[in-house]
Amino acid sequence: MLKRIWPFIIGSIALGLDAYIIAGLLPTMAKDLETSEALVGLGVTAFTGAYAISGPLWAGPAGRQSARGLTIALTVFAIGNLITAFAPNIFIFLLARVIAGAAAGIYSPLSTSVAASMVVPERRGQALSMVLAGLAIGTVFGVPIGLFLAQVTSWRFSMGLITLIGVFALIGIRFHRGEKILNVDAPNLTARLQSISATPNLLIISVTFLTGIASLGLYTYISPVLSASTLSNHQTLAIWIWGLGGAIGVLSIGKIVDRAQKSTTITTYILVALAISLTLLGLISNATITLLMLLTWGMLGWSSLAPQQHTLLATNPDDGTTAVAANSSANYLGAAVGSALGALAISAGFTGLSLPLLAVVPIIVAVILHIIRIRLFSVSTSNTLSLIHI
Repeated sequence: MLKRIWPFIIGSIALGLDAYIIAGLLPTMAKDLETSEALVGLGVTAFTGAYAISGPLWAGPAGRQSARGLTIALTVFAIGNLITAFAPNIFIFLLARVIAGAAAGIYSPLSTSVAASMVVPERRGQALSMVLAGLAIGTVFGVPIGLFLAQVTSWRFSMGLITLIGVFALIGIRFHRGEKILNVDAPNLTARLQSISATPNLLIISVTFLTGIASLGLYTYISPVLSASTLSNHQTLAIWIWGLGGAIGVLSIGKIVDRAQKSTTITTYILVALAISLTLLGLISNATITLLMLLTWGMLGWSSLAPQQHTLLATNPDDGTTAVAANSSANYLGAAVGSALGALAISAGFTGLSLPLLAVVPIIVAVILHIIRIRLFSVSTSNTLSLIHI
């Protein structure tokens, strides 16, 4: 199976790296581009925003000729990152991030659907989970890898490396064209809007959106947060700790969800614990506590999506794929909005340690909406549903 789908996994890793690699490079990039950290941070907004919008608009039509659609998407993705690497100013930089993000938004849902179609039915869940794991791993470790490369070379080299990884995936997909890349019916815009319009789904998607604002949005400005903490001289270590927490969360949440009677209960615990960890991160100036909260934040933030996807699959047996796709878009749209709000907060004079406290606000709103959904639409999820179907 891995022999058949490895190009899609590599492509997903490139996408994950690209989404947040600049989050840890804000000071360096701002100095080089002669602009502010807030404006550079909008690069994450540009990427994730374009990602969230392009998928619903163009992934469906691209699936009618999957091989061609994947090839074009990865080509544009590589071009966008190459332009980023050579961007002479902030305007070209932001434009390049939009280009790369739009291509990523088409590639991601299409590649997962194609990967699932290339294996026998009983192994489709595994194929899907492996491609999505590539995306998660790339996102989790994008910042520490970017920091390391920037220290030994330049931030521009980091973007060049992502371009090369994308090209490597592109070559792999072109090679597979002789093997059969089936055309697929990816969820279209109308189907997603119909799924979102259902009140139970709308509440779940809203919770995901708010969690994305808090967790992924804050992650965009993790460098300013750490600069104002007791770990200002150990930022690389701190970001690796956050990444370790994310890896633990994304790799362990599956078994927890599969064994639980209600995935909604898991979401409640995650949201409350996330609010507590971000509050402590902003209030307590202790290196050990800060590291522990970074680990917890990474773990909870990355494990928050799985039980939501699980609930959507359980309550939408006829259009689970559409509901899950919409929920994933909400996650990235939340990240885009969160990074934009972070830029406004920094421009308004908020300190780095105040950002985690501000991030608690959308989490509180998410908890309220989640409780409302439980009270109005309480549905038990079955243990037979597996995380690997997200």
